[in-house]
Amino acid sequence: MKIRTFEPCDLRGAKDALKSAFYREDSDPLFNEWAFAETLLGSGGYLPELCVVALDGEKVVGYNALTKARIGSVPGLALGPLGVRREYQNAGIGSALVRECMRRAEEAGFPWIALLGGDYYARFGFESGKPYGITVSENAFDNDHLLICFLDKAQKGGVSGRLTYCNAFYDADGNLL
Repeated sequence: MKIRTFEPCDLRGAKDALKSAFYREDSDPLFNEWAFAETLLGSGGYLPELCVVALDGEKVVGYNALTKARIGSVPGLALGPLGVRREYQNAGIGSALVRECMRRAEEAGFPWIALLGGDYYARFGFESGKPYGITVSENAFDNDHLLICFLDKAQKGGVSGRLTYCNAFYDADGNLL
């Protein structure tokens, strides 16, 4: 397996990997992780050097992106979508994608990465945003799943407020997708 920077020619493979990871019979045909990967490319939050793919030979088997975000007035990053083809899951590929993105983000000087997710991300140093007064919406469920990893430990405790993603994460009415 090889991890490298995402290139536009990888889009079809990245979308296929995300669809394999997330498709369910009740998947939303308009907003889903595989369509969202393409939406991100055209957004102001897209950072090409922080978007990666995992390859098995020439086949894209995993994808992860980091995009611009803010907590209050402090710029940082949002993680996702992250996905690995079902037949490649549980082999460490998702972890490798996350670690590579985190390494790149830290090298680029970003102070934190946030995401909406679960226990999986604790292994990378992500923790609840609640103790820091970080929220993402008025929805308690969303806020309960808001996680943050401080790449710059000096920022820990100094960042609070509302997490704002790049525009691609919101619908036309400004609602978080």
